[in-house]
Amino acid sequence: MKRDPSFKYTCRSLTLVLAMACCFVAGHRADGFSYFQVGGINVVWQGGLSVRYLSPSTFPIDSGPDIHYLASMGLWNLVPAADFEYQYIHADQDFPIDNFDGFNDTAAVSASELDPGVLGVTFLVNQGSVWFDMDMVFSDVPEGIGWYFIDNPPCDMVAQPTPINGFSFLLVAVHELGHALGLGHDPIGDESPGTPWFIATMNPRYPSGGATGQENIVELHADDQSGLRFLYPHAGPSEPPHVDLATAAFTSSTTLGKAVPSFFTPSAVYPGDTLTVRSVIENLGSTNEFMVAQGFYLSDDQMIEDSDMFLGELLWDIPFQDAFEFDVDVDMPEDLPAGDYIVGTILDRQNEIAEVYEDNNALSYCDLLTINQLVPVINNIPQESTACGTPYTGPTPVVTHPLNMAALTWSIDNPQPGMTINPSTGVVSWPDPIRSEFPYVIFLRATNSAGSSTQSLFLGVSSAEPDVLSVATQTAHCGVPFDGPIPAISNPACMDPIINWSLDFGPGGMSIDFNTGQVHWNDPQIGGPYSVTIRATNAMGNGTQTFDVNVVASADRDGDADVDLEDYAEVNACIAGPDLSATGGCECVDLDGDGDVDLADAAEFQLLFTGSITGACCLPNGTCVEESPILCAADAGVYRGDETTCTADACEGACCLPNGFCLDLSESNCNGASGTFEGIGTDCGQTSCPSP
Repeated sequence: MKRDPSFKYTCRSLTLVLAMACCFVAGHRADGFSYFQVGGINVVWQGGLSVRYLSPSTFPIDSGPDIHYLASMGLWNLVPAADFEYQYIHADQDFPIDNFDGFNDTAAVSASELDPGVLGVTFLVNQGSVWFDMDMVFSDVPEGIGWYFIDNPPCDMVAQPTPINGFSFLLVAVHELGHALGLGHDPIGDESPGTPWFIATMNPRYPSGGATGQENIVELHADDQSGLRFLYPHAGPSEPPHVDLATAAFTSSTTLGKAVPSFFTPSAVYPGDTLTVRSVIENLGSTNEFMVAQGFYLSDDQMIEDSDMFLGELLWDIPFQDAFEFDVDVDMPEDLPAGDYIVGTILDRQNEIAEVYEDNNALSYCDLLTINQLVPVINNIPQESTACGTPYTGPTPVVTHPLNMAALTWSIDNPQPGMTINPSTGVVSWPDPIRSEFPYVIFLRATNSAGSSTQSLFLGVSSAEPDVLSVATQTAHCGVPFDGPIPAISNPACMDPIINWSLDFGPGGMSIDFNTGQVHWNDPQIGGPYSVTIRATNAMGNGTQTFDVNVVASADRDGDADVDLEDYAEVNACIAGPDLSATGGCECVDLDGDGDVDLADAAEFQLLFTGSITGACCLPNGTCVEESPILCAADAGVYRGDETTCTADACEGACCLPNGFCLDLSESNCNGASGTFEGIGTDCGQTSCPSP
């Protein structure tokens, strides 16, 4: 395993006249930072000024190392309420590093000249309580990896130095410059394992205290600023208040002095779970701030804003120079889409405090938080009911966590005939429900990438109210008993059994068979149309239908569907001559409708007379019956001739098939073969079918 890189500073005993005593790490620690004393007196730079001499080969003017090193000195110069200043000189040429020449030389040396794992070294030489010489060297290729020169080093690059990423020169330079003004490590390094410690630029292991905020700004942490103020307190008139709050991007770890990116645990949760978030907030200004709101968020991008998904907030009083490192339990929303999120926090989340710098308040955590997807759980569905034959559309089923459990695919484990489900919405459709004595139990299934589950839909399908089909206008023969057609309902499977048929309205003397719904009129009187309303009743309700009956004179006096000698007697008895009104029942044989029964009516009877002759009649449904021509015509049939019989081929005709062949078939069989029927009685021997 690769050893953990660390900073190192060296304290050496010097026997020159200038060195009155060996420098040492003070046992006393103020606010966590460490510093150096001689005889109980703090060792500092005289006048709060230190001049760095920069090697021209290491720090070519305007090069990456030069820019970042000067920026690092500037950070120490900007600490409010402290009187310290770094200055620098670009040397004309490289000089050998001499720890006792009084020049604060700064250069890069071969990594082989440094102990393994050392990135930079600052050599401290004091003259009593005043610093005399602090030479600083950096490894030219630290750990065989190298440096990178990025103003805002991202947390993933900082946390995992690689030959591609390298080490952040800016972070290392800021740390070494802390030594060069008189600060020691924080923690010192001799603490026992598990000793609490805090984020600081002077943390002894790379990457020191790391950056702040989601923009990865490298700046001095609160503890380092406190140490600088302690060694170099501001004197003279008060400075203007400096307000600056920050959220650190790094936090302490179980390894003493090793900072790691701020983190949360666990890395994956379900909606409603609790997330433990490590946070470090600091007061980098010179004022006390009260009731500062710190918000926690989920975001779908790296920029945390107050408009992101708000999880909750804390209120802080943050005194001058103070900082807090803490774990907070954050409850996840009860429902949110599954996927990867950015966890973030914003100190002073609504910008209620006017700060010198506003770009270090928000932090987006380096690692992604995964919101796991829950297996679908379908809420209970209330029992549904519908009527047989009435198109049914079910309710939209809902899962317990609609956002998290999406996208869902819906299906039915046991669909009934004709039943379907919308795979996107879960809405069940059944165009023609079938009646059942007991409710159907339909199992709806919801499936997502995490799994599937079912929920029962109880659906009762009851009988439907009767819907009586329309009845065509009927014709009755005057004086001849009339039986109407047997009515039908539109959907017997849903509407039977019909408990009762009743006659709501009809002419006098008309009755109805309550079992079949057929009306009977024993003595129809000429005239009309007579309106007839019948009613069908079942267990669910009732329905009506109205039709008309016209009563006409007729030569068929006995109603046997032919006009023969048995009908003549009644007609002959009523012949009384022209202009004599037909009375006493003779109105029924006024065949020409002129109000009397005379020879003209006798002539009409003669024309209608058929005797008792019958023949084969081909009905529209394809069947053959033997009946009189009059009855055949009344049945809309084709009469095949007097005294013909219903043989097997009586109702056949030529059928031209699509392939051009001809067969003698019935009309229904011809239609079933997609042929063209040429008519009853035609034959293929005398029919020419078109070629295909």
